[in-house]
This record gives sequence, C-alpha cells and structure tokens, in this order.
Amino acid sequence: MKQYKLMLAALIAVFFTACIQIEEEVELKDDGSGQISVSSDMGKLFELVKSFASEEDLQKEGMDKALDTMIHMKDLIDTARDISAENKALLREGIMKVKLNMKENQFNLDMKYPFKNYSDANKLYAAINEKGMMGDALKGLKQNNGEAGSDGQPPVPGAGGPGLEKFSSVYDITFSKGEYRRTLNRARYDSLVSDPKLQESKGMMAMMGEMAMNLTVKLPRKAKSVSNPKAILSDDKKTVTLKNDMILALDSPQNMEIIIRY
Repeated sequence: MKQYKLMLAALIAVFFTACIQIEEEVELKDDGSGQISVSSDMGKLFELVKSFASEEDLQKEGMDKALDTMIHMKDLIDTARDISAENKALLREGIMKVKLNMKENQFNLDMKYPFKNYSDANKLYAAINEKGMMGDALKGLKQNNGEAGSDGQPPVPGAGGPGLEKFSSVYDITFSKGEYRRTLNRARYDSLVSDPKLQESKGMMAMMGEMAMNLTVKLPRKAKSVSNPKAILSDDKKTVTLKNDMILALDSPQNMEIIIRY
C-alpha cells in the first residue's frame, strides 16, 4: 500500500504540469465578448495507476467510484479565501465539468469562462493563472489530499494543486481590437523549468506517450495575418488552430507563440 501511495503521489505531480491532452479554445465576437474553454483528457493517468495498483487498493483509496458532475464556479468562488473581489467577479460565471471513472479509464475536466469585453478577457487569463488561486477555490469540493468528499464521491486528483494553469502561465495572453496575442514570458518560463518537481516528472511524462496541447481561436471575421507558420487556417479564415505536444512545448515554448490580426 505504501508503494501504491508513493506512485500515486508521483502521478499527481505529473498532473500538476501535464494533463495528457489539453484543448484550449478561445471564441471572440465582434463586440469584444467571448469565451475561454479548456478541455483536458487525463485517462492515461488511470491506465498507469492500474498498472501497479490492485483493485483492492483502488477500493480502499475510494478511486473505484465514478464521478460525473457540473460545478458552477460561483458556488465555490464566492466563499473562497485569498481571491480578490475583482477576480471573483471575473470567475464566478465559469462552469467546470468533471467526469471520472477509473474502470473505464475516464478522467475529463472541462472549464468554460465567458467574458464581456477585451479588458475582462485580459484580466480573466491573469486570474485563471494566478498561483494557488484555483486550488483555493477547489477546496470547496472537500476532496483535497486524496480524501473523499463529504458526499462520499472519490477524490479529484490534483484538486488544490497548481494544475493546468501552471504551464499556461508562461505565456502573456492579451486581447485588443482586431488582435489576439500569445507571447512567451521568459522569466516565468525559466522559473517553471527550474522547478525540481517538473524535472522529476519528465521521465514519467515520456511513459505516457504523446500529450497533445492544442489551441483553437475562433474569430468574428477573417484573419489578416497569423504569425506562427505551423498554425492551420480554416477555409473561411475565421478559425486558427495551433497543435503541439506538451513535452515539445516544455522544451521549445516559442512553438506555441502566436499573434493573430483580423
């Protein structure tokens, strides 16, 4: 059991920096409003857990129970500590969907955050990426530290940790009229890659195979220019898709930089 817990802790450490498959979508409208969506597929995490843990071990840890729920962020944000009133206002309209079923190797996390204008969009990204902020909000689920919640549901691995935003925070993402800009923040990137936990997890990340990290930007009108030559432009020139692998992105983060003018 001790070995199982140590291995599970290592896997959760991987979850903090990589979520196997990340699909980020930004939808922009003519009036400056829109929505940020992030979908993560972490089923491979369960495949690894089951490769060394027995069914009895999983039952004892409460990981054999399925979870399928939708969380309105306002129910967590309003009572969360250490979050500014401004960030609460930006995040409270968000929705999070969690599907967890170890027997079927299913672990999906989907988040959607709407915004009203460019200014709110810029602040929203900063709020999502704020260190520790989302973890504090997730404490409302009472599922931290590998413990089941008060409703008897299984724990959500990574709840309370840095999660998705830890890697996405290495980019400065800004919205303005007619432009979407995603550029590398070298100081934050250097800080991330110097973290011993990240270096320790790289070997395990490689065991999981390809880990997609994709960005899709839906525009209100045709794109005039796209800076990244690897980006794919749709036939109507209103959708820009940039695909990458998480491990490659960690080593060459400039591959996910992009400036779109429309």
